[in-house]
Amino acid sequence: MSRSNKQKSTPSQLLGFFALFLALCATLGLVLSGLLMPVAATVGITARAATDSFTSLPDDFEILEPSEQSVILASDGTQLARFYAEDRIIVPEDKISQDMKNAIVAVEDRRFYQHHGVDGQGIIRAFFTNISKGNTQGASTLTQQLVKNTLIENGLQNNDQAAIMRAQEPTIGRKIREMNYALALEKRWSKKEILARYLNIAPFGSNVYGVEAASLLYFSIHAKDLNKSQAALLAGITQSPVAYDPLRNPQLAEKRRNVVASRMLGEKFITKAEYDQIVATPVKDILKPSKRQTGCAAAGNAAYFCRLGLAQIMNSDLVGNTIAERRKLLMRGGITITTTLDPRIQKAAYEAITKQVPVGDPSGFKIAVTAIQPGTGNILAMAQNTNFGPATAKDPGSDYVSYNSGMAGGGGLGRQPGSSFKPMTMGAFFEANHGGYDLAGGKYNWGPKDFISTCPEAGVGAEHTYANVGGMSPAKTTVLKGLNWSINTTFLGMAAQVHDLCKIRDFAIRAGAVDGTGQINGFTPSSVLGTNSVPPLNMANAYATFAASGKRCQPRAILEIKDRNGKLIAKTEPKCEQTIDPMVAKKMARMLNMNNDFYKSQGYANAGRPAASKTGTTNNASDAWLVGFTPQIASAVWMGNPKGLIAMHNVRVNGRFYDWVYGSTIPAAAWADFMRNANAPWPIQNFDQVNVGGPKKIVPGKPAKDKKSDKKKPETAPKPEPKPAAPAKPKN
Repeated sequence: MSRSNKQKSTPSQLLGFFALFLALCATLGLVLSGLLMPVAATVGITARAATDSFTSLPDDFEILEPSEQSVILASDGTQLARFYAEDRIIVPEDKISQDMKNAIVAVEDRRFYQHHGVDGQGIIRAFFTNISKGNTQGASTLTQQLVKNTLIENGLQNNDQAAIMRAQEPTIGRKIREMNYALALEKRWSKKEILARYLNIAPFGSNVYGVEAASLLYFSIHAKDLNKSQAALLAGITQSPVAYDPLRNPQLAEKRRNVVASRMLGEKFITKAEYDQIVATPVKDILKPSKRQTGCAAAGNAAYFCRLGLAQIMNSDLVGNTIAERRKLLMRGGITITTTLDPRIQKAAYEAITKQVPVGDPSGFKIAVTAIQPGTGNILAMAQNTNFGPATAKDPGSDYVSYNSGMAGGGGLGRQPGSSFKPMTMGAFFEANHGGYDLAGGKYNWGPKDFISTCPEAGVGAEHTYANVGGMSPAKTTVLKGLNWSINTTFLGMAAQVHDLCKIRDFAIRAGAVDGTGQINGFTPSSVLGTNSVPPLNMANAYATFAASGKRCQPRAILEIKDRNGKLIAKTEPKCEQTIDPMVAKKMARMLNMNNDFYKSQGYANAGRPAASKTGTTNNASDAWLVGFTPQIASAVWMGNPKGLIAMHNVRVNGRFYDWVYGSTIPAAAWADFMRNANAPWPIQNFDQVNVGGPKKIVPGKPAKDKKSDKKKPETAPKPEPKPAAPAKPKN
């Protein structure tokens, strides 16, 4: 950038300019035998030091690629977010308008196409102007400015503060070094390439670098589309990027723009009529600024997914050897990250949950949903009814914490899944060669006589009393009926037949229903009923394991990463393992499919096609769930209050009063709405009609009767599930 002002020059400054003049003469081969010695003698040590410094500079000049923003894309290529230490988008020379090139040459280096990196005429002119007028006038060419900006950039990338200071120090040695490097660059690169590199590295405002990012910021257009007026404004910024930032200081920017237009007229890059039109137009009239937000917040309702995706990169060996290297690559490397997120499904997810519980609902309750593709682990959607960011007086519900993810993905341990965890016991029950029509239950009290533990992570404890929702009888029922009506004593009876609590815990781990650290700790008989914390992401993944015939996949957010040149540098593949016997998983899917048919007969959880699902409601309705799947997609909806175990009792949500919020109410409505829209483009697929075991046929939706339960509705009874006299529930 040019450096001209009206300050009086000091003797030392005049001496410096003369030293530069001598250095230039030496460079151009003009220091002939004794020609300048009498004059040089008057300069003394300063001139000799400058000449020595010049002649001792290295011949080679290594240039790092400028820092460039990285972008995160959805699976269809739409941009979710961008990250940068310097907001820069590098573009080739042919993607920059000729008007922009003309404007920067006119104002910064009008002899750019005549000199060879150092403008001898400019230095001589500056020297005599400073003597005659007492001012200091710079003479750096665009090539020299490219050198300076590149040295600064190298220092920034290497975190070398000393190098950054050397690149800007007000010394003759630094100026001579720039001249030497500029001459070398002119031998290496064409004028077109030098100009393009300058326009890609130069600052154009407060943390805006390069003409492409500047064009998008100030005008919402690409650099190739800049007209003369826009080019004049941008070219004026580089002299003082903060002072001439048109968004911050439009009046100063306008004055500077007019100077550029005058130079363009003088160089015949514009006509007098065009000049008059440019200077007559207020800067504010040509600005069309775009919102150039950085970080995951720019991803909108997909911000929490974005954060999870970044975590998967930072905590893996996809790129870089350390977290520091990966962060540098993200912030400066210009990489393109393609994720698994499906924008259509993400939209359906966000709309479904916020339709039920809007952002900022006065109730204070939150709702979240995660969707996973069975067989790949691809996370297709992740949404919650909060804005991503810090809580403020205007938006106290904003949160950085993900209610869907585990701790590595910006969330926590999870929440109690309640009855939506019961299928884990059913799976272990099937693995023990039992069937869906076997009988289980028969009493309220369960303890050491019923269970054992063969692992340190589980414990039986003393005998406790467990009740059923709505006061249902503890009489033995079939597994299917117990599933339909979510009967606690039926599932405790199934667990007793499995006998070893560790087998149920092991099945849950193999399915993927683990806490936010990837573990299940403190497994007790109460855990059978869903008292251990699990994030929605992991609940959705566990059900996806059932949908994929027992193949559990690691939840995956990243598909591939390309470098700034479009070269593939990392590609992920599904990490799946057959953790559950395929027939057991198919029986699970069929049972949950019949359970969903029962729900539909009761008027909720209708996905518009064959589906499998299970509700969940914890004691006092502090957490409510619906988790389910079709063959193509698995999803989990959670609702509760992240501040603690706060009962959803006698509450008004989205303007509607609820005596109790069960999994069969708001979560089921959100899940059904989401699943209908998410599955809409796909062909309807039925579940395998496997024999779930037992000779007795029971029509889905019409459970076998017993004298105390035939008139009760599952999880929608007027009273919540009574608290069992069991150990205190784990805190989330």
